[in-house]
Amino acid sequence: MRLFITQTIKILAMRRVKLVFLISLLFLFYGCSTSPPSNLPQPLNPATPTIQPEHTVDLPPTATPDLPSTIWIDPLFPDAVHELFSVSPEFAVLHNQQDASLTLSLKSGFPFGTWTYLLVSPFPSLVEGLNSSDLLSFWQTGSSSSSFPFYELALSEETRDALTLLWGEPDPGVLLILEPDLILPALWSEPESIGVIPFEQLNPYWKVLSLDDQNPLHHDFIPDLYDLTLPFFISSLSPPLESLLPDDLLVNFDSSKLTTIALTGVTALVRDTAFIMEEKGLLYPAEEIRSLLENADITHISNEVPFAEDCPTPDSNQSSLYFCSKDEYLQLLEILGTDIVELSGDHFGDWGPEAMLHSLDLYHKLNWLTYGGGETLEKGLKPVFIEHNGNQFAFIGCNGKVHDRYATASATNPGASRCDFEWMQAEITRLNDQGYLVIATMQHEEIDSFYPVAIQQWDFRRLADAGAVIVSGSQAHHPQAFELNGTSLIHYGLGNLFFDQWYLAQYNPDDHINKDKSFIDLHHFYNGSYINTQLITLQFVDNARPRLMTPSERNIFLSEVFQASTWGNQ
Repeated sequence: MRLFITQTIKILAMRRVKLVFLISLLFLFYGCSTSPPSNLPQPLNPATPTIQPEHTVDLPPTATPDLPSTIWIDPLFPDAVHELFSVSPEFAVLHNQQDASLTLSLKSGFPFGTWTYLLVSPFPSLVEGLNSSDLLSFWQTGSSSSSFPFYELALSEETRDALTLLWGEPDPGVLLILEPDLILPALWSEPESIGVIPFEQLNPYWKVLSLDDQNPLHHDFIPDLYDLTLPFFISSLSPPLESLLPDDLLVNFDSSKLTTIALTGVTALVRDTAFIMEEKGLLYPAEEIRSLLENADITHISNEVPFAEDCPTPDSNQSSLYFCSKDEYLQLLEILGTDIVELSGDHFGDWGPEAMLHSLDLYHKLNWLTYGGGETLEKGLKPVFIEHNGNQFAFIGCNGKVHDRYATASATNPGASRCDFEWMQAEITRLNDQGYLVIATMQHEEIDSFYPVAIQQWDFRRLADAGAVIVSGSQAHHPQAFELNGTSLIHYGLGNLFFDQWYLAQYNPDDHINKDKSFIDLHHFYNGSYINTQLITLQFVDNARPRLMTPSERNIFLSEVFQASTWGNQ
């Protein structure tokens, strides 16, 4: 926020210089018809010859220094708004509205900006969203209901003042007023609690709740339908304000600085998944999740299996574990809006070097980035870079299984790249120091449990400690737990995106329970920082197609996952 205020003041100062320059030009233009002011300096030497009249030039009058514009700001507006004007030499902030030449208020004048607030719960909350009518009724009367089962709203004094402008005076008995940095610790012990924070205080430990299905982190967000936006109006657009609009509005949330990355789990278009695609259509698996992935700014796919020109017709009952996919199956990944493909999978080398090189050629013709595997070990380990909305990302990955028979890449051979953790730690730290948001993904041990094993925790944590903001397991057929590690999020395993594990869970529940469930993680980044993650939960309907879970399915599933998860210090 200090950076924002400083930059805004600099803009004002620069534009003031331009204004003074224009005024000086006007004086020069009209100066010939005026007498020089009497206070101009006199010559030091009276004997100096005078300039002939035909060569004389009248000097322009000295410009009177600009007086600061007086402005009254609604006292209930956020402190940062008051500070912006109070530290600027262009403005004198008055406490009396009648004496000010400008006013900044909630209703009258020209649009000057907005301040966005978020309805939040702790990350492991099962609360999803609320209706603004229920929230407003609770605010004004303290009344709860089955659709709003809360008895307290946590927020800072400054946020309470802002919401009072929007909603009127609150019922004082329903508010828990805390210092901003104490709100999260206070709510963490009760995950099904709620609070309101300004956007700039969002961090990965919060879960952002939708209000009337509107969420500022979503691409379909419509500010006019969101009742947690505080508008600012200025009474006049006279200098030095006129040049600030409409591009330089006063805001704490600018969607042009937001990036959403979708990370997905295992994709293997083989066996019964491929058979169903042949039968029901190549795009059938994506029917219910297509828009979710194609609307992400960056979509990641971890495709374990190579494409091969000689790949045979799929067999639902294939017994061998050597896989390939037909080239035409690539259409499925295309319609998802794929941007980057992870190649750390166990089965990338199943069909030999030619199929791997052929797959790389297909990906690169579509301008998809690849990492975690490649033409050589070195190329596979090398990070790849994406910039979006001013956010700079580095993706790095590898195969970290204890037994390295799946990691076939070498100095001369293509394949999945074996993890070199010491090198990766140093590389992640180097990239982090250069300002990159590092996302580390890998194939690791496959555990049929929500709980990670010790070797997973050791390897994932050391990448987070090195500076990766996201560390994600791409190997899991059984979804696994989360861990908040400082400012980093670890997800030990997302489960399958497209793979025929559904029948295993249906017919062998004791051994394969939960292999018919999975995650898509939507990670949100803003202005160079990782700020939040939204969890999409999937339930497979057959061996090819996942759908979104129902609310009851989601609650049961997330409760089990969160029970196995580890939360750092809030």
